[in-house]
Amino acid sequence: MRKIGIVVLVLFVLGVSLGALAQDKVKIGIMQIVDHPALNAVRQGFIDAMKEVYGYVEGENVEYDAQSAQGDVATANTIARKFVTEKVDLIVSIATPTSQAAVNATRDIPIVFSAVTDPVSAGLVKDLEKPGGNVTGISDMTPVARQIALIKFLFPEAKRIGTLYNAGEVNSVVTNELAKKACAELGLELVEATVASTADVAIAAQSLVGKVDAIYVSTDNTVVSALDAVGNVCLANKIPLILADPTTIGKGALCALGFDYYLHGRQTADIVARILKGEKPGDIPVEFAKKLSLLVNPKTVDALGLSMGDLEVKVQQFVEEMKKEGVEVTFGKVE
Repeated sequence: MRKIGIVVLVLFVLGVSLGALAQDKVKIGIMQIVDHPALNAVRQGFIDAMKEVYGYVEGENVEYDAQSAQGDVATANTIARKFVTEKVDLIVSIATPTSQAAVNATRDIPIVFSAVTDPVSAGLVKDLEKPGGNVTGISDMTPVARQIALIKFLFPEAKRIGTLYNAGEVNSVVTNELAKKACAELGLELVEATVASTADVAIAAQSLVGKVDAIYVSTDNTVVSALDAVGNVCLANKIPLILADPTTIGKGALCALGFDYYLHGRQTADIVARILKGEKPGDIPVEFAKKLSLLVNPKTVDALGLSMGDLEVKVQQFVEEMKKEGVEVTFGKVE
């Protein structure tokens, strides 16, 4: 009888221990509006930093449920409700539409947004320093004025700059207004072409041919998802394409000035770790991406008939000017 009692006790203790371990496994829902290099880099950077810096190993002490809305807002809302129903411990929402869906779905589950241009305009938080509630995160407010200034610096004779964006994306409307202002200050005209879906992108890009001296694409999720189409139009018509997302420079762009979205994801992990340790999301100020990257694509330089040597000199001069303003920039070439 005593042996049986000991066995039962051991099994009971073991069962409690296993139960505790099961409860210690954190479940995190990751949702992004669409699959494209920048947003995928955010997701991967987040997962990598959670493991490498904070010891959260998938399958051991953390479970990720990564979902893409494939560009559809209704699907984003469905994913958010799914996470709420399944009672995940925390939601990481990547991009503005998915973050809005998450915030609309719950006031209880902690939400950390990432790659959101203007969290206040998007209705995610009321104050950047004191978000309040269950939401905080990192903004990727892109340096639009500096991106437009780069175009003018590289092409001083340029008069008209084309741009494509989805007027249904809050983040895109915000950046487009900033682009208008930046162009006006530099004596440039911004020629706009709007799209409603990725199917519209090629036609919109073609509509700018013959009207502009260069094309600028910011962090619009719809346009970036179909960036190959823009790149093809630009290369076919020898129009310089300048991007706000360095991760997509290989799609026919001449150069890109923006954030490293992989590092953006790793920075997101820092906030998530603080919340998992007990801090309240609403007490953590919204952060901003910290470093800029300026990349040049030599293949596009050749395709446009430009001199790599001359362009590199200009880019280096631009980087030095930014450094004088206290902006940390790394310069590189894509092979």
